[in-house]
Amino acid sequence: MPDIPVWNKCDNKCVMCANTAAFCLNTSRDYSLLKQAARLERHLRGGAAYKKNARTAGAWNLTGGEPTLNPEFLKAVAHFRRRLKGAELLLLSNGRRFADPAFAAAFAAAARPPFTLGVSIHGPDAAAHDRVAGVKGAFRQTLRGLKNLSALPGAPALEIRVILHKLNYRRLGATLGLLKRELPGCRLVVMHYEAEGRGARNEAKLAVKLSATAAAVNRCAARLAGFQAAALYHFPLCLLRPELRGLARVSLPPEDRAYPAPCRNCAARGVCVGLMRPYLRRFGAGELRPLPKD
Repeated sequence: MPDIPVWNKCDNKCVMCANTAAFCLNTSRDYSLLKQAARLERHLRGGAAYKKNARTAGAWNLTGGEPTLNPEFLKAVAHFRRRLKGAELLLLSNGRRFADPAFAAAFAAAARPPFTLGVSIHGPDAAAHDRVAGVKGAFRQTLRGLKNLSALPGAPALEIRVILHKLNYRRLGATLGLLKRELPGCRLVVMHYEAEGRGARNEAKLAVKLSATAAAVNRCAARLAGFQAAALYHFPLCLLRPELRGLARVSLPPEDRAYPAPCRNCAARGVCVGLMRPYLRRFGAGELRPLPKD
């Protein structure tokens, strides 16, 4: 289902943000509830209303910027929930506004199931998280917001996303430990970052090979097994331990995936994400090894 940008501004300055500078400069009028509703109807009639993942399977993704900063955010959530009755909705947010208990309660009332809130945690403590988020105090607000929502009956399912890059991949184990202590019962997604937007501009700070982040994931196999639900995004199957391959998802649309020479005779070719195209251009395919056929 499509990525639906609900707002184009953000109160974080994440070093690996995939949004482009041009997107952030769009006029806020483009994200009014009136225009949001019109775009949705155009999509439902078969029109080209959304640019990313327009016709792929899965949840409807409400994205940003930071969607909660839209002055009509709560009304927009209620509208999407009513109009897409029974469809899975996923809101991607930094979680900070939910530190306000009243706002968290209003959101939970509007975001009726099936609805998931996806929030990124960038490290095991405030120093690590805030360094990536680019805002002092972001960790405290995000964690408080998530705890506020977790305490509400009927609140959306919580999915924590850990985006790995050079600044944080070595502390994955500690980050998973934090999540188990502070947010028991959350779903988990661990992914390698995408070199787009600000992430591409900050390549010198962020660039790390998939073999390195996958090794960090492999070392955490036992911790991953302890989560209610866990998934791995953007990792080729050949880099993961066999017992973790079932967690890997084909997490990119076809146009963003590449299957270079080592993939051609791989037994997992049809169920593997391959490589992100920008990653292939930057690092090549030397890390990949075809999995043998049974």
